Amino acid sequence: MNIFIPKKEDISSCAEVYISAYEAEPWNEKYDRESVKRYISDYLGSETKQCFAAEENGKIIGIALGIIVPSIDAPFLRIEDFCVSAEAQGRGYGKEIMRLVCEKAKESGCDSVLLGTLRDFPSHKFYLKNGFSEVDSVLLYKEL
Repeated sequence: MNIFIPKKEDISSCAEVYISAYEAEPWNEKYDRESVKRYISDYLGSETKQCFAAEENGKIIGIALGIIVPSIDAPFLRIEDFCVSAEAQGRGYGKEIMRLVCEKAKESGCDSVLLGTLRDFPSHKFYLKNGFSEVDSVLLYKEL
């Protein structure tokens, strides 16, 4: 497996992975392809925004989108989206992609990785199995 920073010509393939993953259970989300392509493109070409793509046999099978957040001690990577295409799930790719993303974050000077998920979703168990710990924190939201 290869993990890399995608180029503009990879955006459509990355969008297909995103749509495939989020159309499946348990999310059942429907997204417009052009909106997803714009969203992923926003993570390219930035010092603080990060986009990673994973490919196996020349096909993109997973993506991770994150933001490097400055901190007093050391920056950390906050993962905003992480997904593996529906057809590649359950084969260990997610574990390997996450390992490689964490490795890349460490190489960039980050001392930790932070992400959010919902407790009742399979992603929660996935992250726990892959070395993440729950922290006492409250996520708050305000619509503008």
